[in-house]
Amino acid sequence: MEDVRTLIPRTPPEGLERWEPVRGAVNAYGLVYEAVWVENWGLERYLDPLSRPRKVRMVEVSCSCCGERQLLHWAKTDPDRGSYGFIEPDDLPYADVGFSPVGSGDKIRCPFCGENVTVKKAAEIGGGHHVLAETSAMSAAVVGPQKYLVLTGWTIQRRLYRSGTVYDMVLPTEAYVFGPTGCAKLSGWRKGYSGTAGYFISYSREWRQPKKWNETWGEETAIYGLTPELIAQSCLPNCKLDVYMEQFRGMSKKFPVSWLMLYQAHPGAENLLLNGLPLVLDGLLEEYQRLRPEGRGVPELSEVDWTQARPAQMLGLTKEELRLGRKQGWCVFLWRLYLGAKRRGERLSTADLQAAFCLGDENILCLLEWGQVGKSLRYLLRQIELTGIQEWGEDEYGDPIQDAVIDASMLADYWLACRTLGRNLADPQVRWPRNLPEAHDNAIARRRRLKEQDKEKTLAGAFRIRRRQLARYIFEAEGLKIVPAYSQREMQKEADVLHHCVWTYAERYARGGTAIFFIRRTVEPGKPYYTLELDERSLTVKQNRGLRNCGRTPEVQAFEARWLAWVQAGARRDEHGKPVEPEPRNGQRQTA
Repeated sequence: MEDVRTLIPRTPPEGLERWEPVRGAVNAYGLVYEAVWVENWGLERYLDPLSRPRKVRMVEVSCSCCGERQLLHWAKTDPDRGSYGFIEPDDLPYADVGFSPVGSGDKIRCPFCGENVTVKKAAEIGGGHHVLAETSAMSAAVVGPQKYLVLTGWTIQRRLYRSGTVYDMVLPTEAYVFGPTGCAKLSGWRKGYSGTAGYFISYSREWRQPKKWNETWGEETAIYGLTPELIAQSCLPNCKLDVYMEQFRGMSKKFPVSWLMLYQAHPGAENLLLNGLPLVLDGLLEEYQRLRPEGRGVPELSEVDWTQARPAQMLGLTKEELRLGRKQGWCVFLWRLYLGAKRRGERLSTADLQAAFCLGDENILCLLEWGQVGKSLRYLLRQIELTGIQEWGEDEYGDPIQDAVIDASMLADYWLACRTLGRNLADPQVRWPRNLPEAHDNAIARRRRLKEQDKEKTLAGAFRIRRRQLARYIFEAEGLKIVPAYSQREMQKEADVLHHCVWTYAERYARGGTAIFFIRRTVEPGKPYYTLELDERSLTVKQNRGLRNCGRTPEVQAFEARWLAWVQAGARRDEHGKPVEPEPRNGQRQTA
């Protein structure tokens, strides 16, 4: 699109600041305070005519709501940092008398007028301002001889100045200029960085018109100045933006920029909005915004057949089905549920759709792959009637608890567990249990036990391979013997007897992540004594612990040093399989 920067005004439309959504959002006030020195005569003036007044530190406060300015008593708020504030005296009408002083950043009631105010130190404001409240709004206008439809986004700030006054500043933030086929974006802000303030947004004094851009405004609840007459005067007289922004369709979010871009790409969207399922359209646009937060372009909405001209055919429905959907007010998930069941040869009845609406669970779509959607919906409602819906609550101590909620995901989880366990879902007693929560918990527990058993079998094989790899380090001398960990059960026994946590190393040991050895007395080979962990790369001992993680005894330390020297020398053996120890240095054996 051509350069439109000079066409778009940067001054807000008249009355935008007084618009109720804006006025209610920035209705905030502040209380500015600053330390001052004042003269205090006391009794000296009467006792000594030649005396001089004393200087006393006070705090001057100023309310931006009532304009009251008075002196209050000075007090420290943070002695370590030297911060100060003030004390509210009890003779003021709305003072909240307490022992804690009021400091910068506190939110209190003004002691003079009772309005809720934000307290701010004058030195922190400096020569600039402090933003008390901020909101955004969008306005609509038609500009230029081409009758461009312009949506301008504004940022409204209520600023607090050091003098204690407030001023509402309306800043032009973004503008989207729509022609008959194209759209241009104007930006009035940019990201900045400061070593003291970090990342911040700065507002420019003129529009920028980037060639490549993304739609970043997003959601909007209402547009100031948008009327059917304004739309009729624009170059998009049939876009029905005013109809799209109407709130009667429920709590669906509205995305005006995305709607206009969709209309430009697919003019049939107007017919879909007026004569189709508007809630479905709202939901698809909202989903598009949520799933693609960055780099948003034209919302194609691939689930809609834009090659068709009639709303029913666009949505994959017949006239009767569209009439039913409009009567029941289908949203996205009901529409997808009906279409999904229809593709699988099942026609959901009015009662089935009402049951889906009563359940209010978007997870119902997971039932499509299991079939019999209508019967599943009716079954879930019966289960809720029989067992009740368990919701969030509190126990006897006031702590939050959550019980299982009967919904479509519970039923799908139960069926998946049954399939894993090899149960016959064609059997009605298996597919439709009398007590779904109980059957679900039992099936999940059974599946968990099978997984644990499979894991134990896998670990048992890994343990066999691991102990064969470490068998070359078996060593015996002076009444002690060291052997690799035999099995997961032996590691658990080692931990239970010696009261340490070697059992947590079981899986890592079996996978080759570490090397665990048991030190035993030769006269008591089955009784745990010490547990040693070896670093196989550096051939050093990482830890060697006994009962309750105690350290080595001199006997164990000498045995460990002798074994480690043999391991570091290559763990050689003679023809009879006995360890061949290295020659000791200087007549003494090596120590660890």
